[in-house]
Amino acid sequence: MKAERKLTRREFLKVASSLAGLGLLPSLEGEAPVVLDILPERTAAFSVLPFGNSLDAIIGNGTNPNTGYTHLQPTVDVHYQPDGGLHIGADFNRHDVEDDSGTPLDLIMDGVCVFAGDGIYRDLGKIAIFCHRLPDESLIYSRFCHMGSWNVQIGQNYRAGDLVGLMDHSGRPNGRSHLHLDIANRRGFSEKIMPDPWWYPHGPAVREQLIQRFFVDPIEIIRTYLRQGELSRKELLMERK
Repeated sequence: MKAERKLTRREFLKVASSLAGLGLLPSLEGEAPVVLDILPERTAAFSVLPFGNSLDAIIGNGTNPNTGYTHLQPTVDVHYQPDGGLHIGADFNRHDVEDDSGTPLDLIMDGVCVFAGDGIYRDLGKIAIFCHRLPDESLIYSRFCHMGSWNVQIGQNYRAGDLVGLMDHSGRPNGRSHLHLDIANRRGFSEKIMPDPWWYPHGPAVREQLIQRFFVDPIEIIRTYLRQGELSRKELLMERK
C-alpha cells in the first residue's frame, strides 16, 4: 500500500486559493482558516483614498486621541499617558463627524485579498488584508482594521476603489469609529502577519527600528501613487465606463 503523501506548503496554498475562488473558503463570518500567500493578477499603477475626497482631511493627528494617529507617532493610553508605544500605520476618520460608523471603505490599490476575519476580542477587530504589487515589482500588504463588516472574499482580485467593508470600531468597543490602515512589507507579512493576522506590537519596548523593519507608512504610499491629485471613487468609476 502506497504511503500517503503530504501536501507541500505551496500545494496547500494553491488548493486554498482554488477553494476561495470557487467561494468554498468561508470569509464572510467568523475567522478565516488560513492567510493566503498569493500574488495579485495586476500591478497597482495608482492609489485612491479609502474614503472622502481629501487625504489631509481624514488623517488623524494625535493631538486629540479621537482623531487617531499617524505612522510612528507616540500613542496615548487612557490609563498611562503616554504609554510609550509607537503607532503602526495611520488612523483615518472624518473629524467633523460624531460617529463614522458605516462609512464605506474603498481599496486603496489594485490587489488580491489574502485574508478576512474577525478577531472578536482582539484589538484590531474585523480585518481584511490585501497583497499589492507595485510598479517596481515589490510587494506590500494593506490591512484594513476595526471594520463593522467586510465585503471581500479570500483569493479574489479587486480593483482600486472597490468596496472593502464598512468602518466601525470592532476590537475597540469603547473607541470612536475609524479606519486603522497599516501596510506591511514582504518581510513583515512573511514573519508577522502570516503567522498571526492580528499581530500588533504594543508598549514601550516597541522600537522604531522594529516597526520600520516590517512596515511602511500608508500615508506616504497613498500620496506617492495618487493619480490626478486625489482621485475620488466617482471619478474612478467614470473612468471604467
